[in-house]
Amino acid sequence: MGDTGDTGGTGRLVVAVQVSADGFVSSEVPGADWQLWDWGPDWPWSADLRSSFNALLAGASGILLSRPMADEGYLGHWERMAALHPGDGDWDFARAIGALPKSVLSRAGRPRRRWPRTEVLTGELARTVARAKEAAGGPLLCFGGAGLVSSLLREGLAEELRLFVNPGFAGAGARVFGPWLVEHGLRLDTVSAYDCGVVESRWSQG
Repeated sequence: MGDTGDTGGTGRLVVAVQVSADGFVSSEVPGADWQLWDWGPDWPWSADLRSSFNALLAGASGILLSRPMADEGYLGHWERMAALHPGDGDWDFARAIGALPKSVLSRAGRPRRRWPRTEVLTGELARTVARAKEAAGGPLLCFGGAGLVSSLLREGLAEELRLFVNPGFAGAGARVFGPWLVEHGLRLDTVSAYDCGVVESRWSQG
């Protein structure tokens, strides 16, 4: 079963990422069915994982995204999904994504579309992350994309890592981990195995 989903203290950067059983965040292998849920309308996550994921969003004060992720339609997708499921508690997280203040980190200009409650930040990564945490005024939750997550982990900026391991193999693809993780002192706090086969491990610094 999952824990309360509390993301930690004020100003804490929490990185949440889905990976395959063999450690990839995407697949270059045609037909690889590694991700239990591809964010579409059919949601095979079990009730215990849905509850934990909703609690994760409920405990957040802001969301951090990369510009490519914003341009690829992340915010618009969850806006549509929230509209399709009014009043359904399973989809509270989608409504939270729309309601929470968001910071989009960009090295190459503004996203193609401007979103409500969204600020675009440019500059050196550690400084822009600090600005995003200050703007959120509480726990800041990052979903990626892969390049941003990798940079945050490489530079030791993630105070907490929520790792969702899917029951499937990607074979080959993008990774967000590297040998530098050994230097940053992430320690295992909890492990939750859910009925649908996803295993969540929660890591924190210090």
